[in-house]
Amino acid sequence: MLQEIITNTIQFVGLFIEYVGLVFIAAAVFTALVKLPMKKYNMEMVRGSLAKKIIFGLEFVIAADILLATVATNFDDIFRLGGIVLIRIMLGYALRKEIIDAGV
Repeated sequence: MLQEIITNTIQFVGLFIEYVGLVFIAAAVFTALVKLPMKKYNMEMVRGSLAKKIIFGLEFVIAADILLATVATNFDDIFRLGGIVLIRIMLGYALRKEIIDAGV
């Protein structure tokens, strides 16, 4: 009974954190789309800002995946979450590299 309550709480918190990250990423994309046609922003400024905000949002999503992995019930769930985390970490690395290469 107590274990089920703890598991459900961790799953709820993990999903909440994941959705916070996704909302942050969606807001960053919306902001970039609004800034793009404005003359005071150039493409590189918008790209750099968007990449930084996506990385920040991805950190929330990765944290949520790690939290959800702690309550995974079988190896299939663990492998699936591990694969997702690995893909998201590689995406974050690629975005960081792009920011550095662009000099933003």
